[in-house]
Formats: sequence, structure tokens, C-alpha cells
Amino acid sequence: MRSFLTILLFVFSLTLVNAQSSSTATCSSKANLVKGVESGLIELTLPETSTKDDVAKYASYYKNAFLVTFDEKSHVATIKMVENTSSNRRVIVRFLSANQVQNVIVEGKSFILNDFFENFLK
Repeated sequence: MRSFLTILLFVFSLTLVNAQSSSTATCSSKANLVKGVESGLIELTLPETSTKDDVAKYASYYKNAFLVTFDEKSHVATIKMVENTSSNRRVIVRFLSANQVQNVIVEGKSFILNDFFENFLK
């Protein structure tokens, strides 16, 4: 019985870790993010589950606010703001959400999308 519970706990832990990583984007550093917001060129690493086709499809809905290039090998999405305003940067949250991203990790700390916007994109 103890072995069964251990195996069950192990499988649950793996599922939880996999689910967490598949819905999390990352930013290389807070300094790069701040610099990107100022310049209108923001780089985020999307989850491994993101595909070039999906990123292009979701980015096409927001082309009035920003343009996105996506490196399929590194999963880095480069977001170039059309007009670098807070309201246009708010749309990045919708783009991330469309890509199944729920959290963004900045320097080891995880932020839900609204907190990410309030802390870094606003």
C-alpha cells in the first residue's frame, strides 16, 4: 500500500510540474524587460508547447497593437509595439492568454498575467 501511495504521489507531482511549465512564459531578466518596455521591443520565452503557427495566428489578431516574431528553436517571441502605449501593452496579456500562458516568470518569481502587466508593462 505504501508503494502505491508513493507512486501515486510521484505521478501527481510530475503532472503538476508539467502542467505548470506548459503554461508559463519567462523573461530573461527584469532589466531586459524594463528596457524592452521603454524601447517597445519586448522579448518573452513562450512555453515549449507553443508552435510557430499558433503564435502567428494569435499575433494576427493584435497587429494594430504589435507585431510578433517567433524563434521556434528557442521559443523566444519578440514583440514589437506599433505604438508603445500602456493600453497597447495591455493587449500583450491577451496575446499570452491566447497562447495558453497563465504565468510569467521574471528573475525566478512567478506573476499571474494581470500582476505581470501591473508590475512590468503598465
